[in-house]
Amino acid sequence: MSAYTIDQIAAALAAHDLPLLRTLQAARPPTAPFSPRETIQALTCSSEARSAELLIALFLRHPDYAEVEPELADTLPWEDAYRLRHLYTAAVYLQHLWHSQLTRHLGSQPTLPELYGQSEWSLPAPTVHYGEAGLRELAARVQGESGVNWASSYENARTLLLNHLAMVFPHAN
Repeated sequence: MSAYTIDQIAAALAAHDLPLLRTLQAARPPTAPFSPRETIQALTCSSEARSAELLIALFLRHPDYAEVEPELADTLPWEDAYRLRHLYTAAVYLQHLWHSQLTRHLGSQPTLPELYGQSEWSLPAPTVHYGEAGLRELAARVQGESGVNWASSYENARTLLLNHLAMVFPHAN
């Protein structure tokens, strides 16, 4: 698996309607466009601190990209696969929690399928309390394992994406 530079990741995100990553240089289009799978893999395997928030934003902006997630997770090393399943699961709960805001900006979109929350972490269904119950429980469990304040990362992802959407779709405010 090749490592991606921060500039390549920024360009890939911009190509997928998410110019959210600022680098010292303007994001140049990649020589060959990143597929959804390559973009998800680049974010999952990146050491860039912001990549977790960007991966959540990518799934929320493009829920149809969920179709590549299970196969990709099966091909990644364990640690990267765990990270992908965790962040995908967070996006599932966040989509329910922010449904009205996302719909206001993006219109009706497919619902991210629940793949791991209940089976891997025994979390409540994403429909329970609009996803908030499962999201809080997921954040607490993963924070207990990693020491990272995941609730804050989820909030950062929300702020990043919704601020971007408000700029792109100002009529939806």
